[in-house]
Amino acid sequence: AGVGSRVAMFVLRLTSDESVIGVVSDDEFTIGQFTLFGTFNLLVIGAAVGVLGAAVYQWVRPWLIGPRWLRLATVSLGSGAVVGSMLVHADGVDFRLLTPTWLAIGFFVALPAIFGLCVAVAVDSVSRPSSWTAQGRTRWILPVVLLVPFPLAWFVVVFAAMVLVIWVFLRDTDPFREATQDPWLTFGVRALWLGVAVLGLLALIGDVRDIQSVT
Repeated sequence: AGVGSRVAMFVLRLTSDESVIGVVSDDEFTIGQFTLFGTFNLLVIGAAVGVLGAAVYQWVRPWLIGPRWLRLATVSLGSGAVVGSMLVHADGVDFRLLTPTWLAIGFFVALPAIFGLCVAVAVDSVSRPSSWTAQGRTRWILPVVLLVPFPLAWFVVVFAAMVLVIWVFLRDTDPFREATQDPWLTFGVRALWLGVAVLGLLALIGDVRDIQSVT
């Protein structure tokens, strides 16, 4: 997310009019200015969102349907719709000054879609008992080492860890296992997650229309 955002902003600076250089973006980054601090901030945001994404995927994963490719596609498209609707907006300067507009919108819908896919693949991989990341002390040391460079993301980690502990506790209880076998409850939860994705898609479509009306 962090690296992808930096690349997207760099490409959009090249494709946009030179008048955008020096303008402060909606996320308070100066367009056209590359700094180590700004890049580090993007990486911190990416790390924090990654932890949250992994936690949310743990909630969604038991209710996904179909073969693995369909499950991954569902997560990717859902992430693109929901998170894309949060990133794309008609207010501010990002989607009014950065051109072409379709490319700016495409970047910030594709980024969360790719991000959701990567999170799903990563979580599935490290969840396997045979994964080298789950062996001995590595399962505890590796996350700590990866998070040390991003101290501002630690607060998100604490919250996500609490959610994950509660989730694992509930997941391993008999009532939860029985509940997941209830067809009506399963249908209801899947309908809820689908509703979130549909609402995100509708919001995204509305945002794109608003952008078109002001550009």
